[in-house]
Amino acid sequence: MLGLNNKPLTYMNDLSVINNEMEELRIMFDGHTHQIEANTFINSLLHFTSIVQETNREITADKKRVEIKIKATPKGSFLVDLAIATYPAVNSATALVFSKDAVSHVTNLVKTVSGLYNLHKFLDGKKPKDVSTIENSVDNSIKIENNTGDVTYFDNRTFNIYQGNKTIRQAMTSEFATLESDANVTGFELLDKDDSQLVTIPRDKFAALTTAETFKSPQEKEIPKTGFLSIVTLSFEQKKKWDFIYEGNPITAKMSDDFYQTIDRGEKFAKGDQLEAELKIRQEFDESLNAYINKSYQIVKIIQHIPKPEQSALFK
Repeated sequence: MLGLNNKPLTYMNDLSVINNEMEELRIMFDGHTHQIEANTFINSLLHFTSIVQETNREITADKKRVEIKIKATPKGSFLVDLAIATYPAVNSATALVFSKDAVSHVTNLVKTVSGLYNLHKFLDGKKPKDVSTIENSVDNSIKIENNTGDVTYFDNRTFNIYQGNKTIRQAMTSEFATLESDANVTGFELLDKDDSQLVTIPRDKFAALTTAETFKSPQEKEIPKTGFLSIVTLSFEQKKKWDFIYEGNPITAKMSDDFYQTIDRGEKFAKGDQLEAELKIRQEFDESLNAYINKSYQIVKIIQHIPKPEQSALFK
């Protein structure tokens, strides 16, 4: 059995490694023998290195370099330990000390790489059946349904990297094609330095993972929101939109047909009034920005109408 670990990178407080962060990782190739074909190991490691390098480029803001080093193996053992180290970019102003932010970067790198492998495994080489955002998500997660109807939550950034970085997808498919060609390899695992499993992929998954369909985010989607809108201009003609300030931004929104029944009953609205309302926001995906942009708003339901406070009369 051959090992190679990969978990949130915990840095090693080693004064001989100044101005860099380092984490020990282990990849394990399961099998019935304590051997592995040299070609399988070398090619798999090359593809793994490519995935880590590309992921580092995606998540780093200051061009940190990343290196993967193979550590010496204990005598009589086929266990192969790796160390992933990141270094400040050339001419970087980063202090020559380990900082909380520095440790956070290497931790995020390993977490993201692990997430990419788990997402690749979950999709099983197919496009996702459905991808939906989670309103007010505190951990920036999205809901993904795969081709067989299974649903799992993934980090939104991990998903964006996977779908937008062709090099990573190609490296993953090539890596599993290498493993699939070696009948002695019965599984692939990424472990942290404490041997906790981050990724576990059995051999019966290898064949599906040798491909990854190219997919794009849905070009349009609608998301529900609840919020407060300040009236700027209003119209009592049903075909015309109203102008509001919503979350500090000017918007125009179409009112629901039911809303005009409220007006017909005599309720008065004026500039400066606030509406607490349920909205439907239509978004379009901008490929150049890799993000959804709000395109139109519709007020579905008025929860409450809050009239503008009356100004106090002035007395001389």
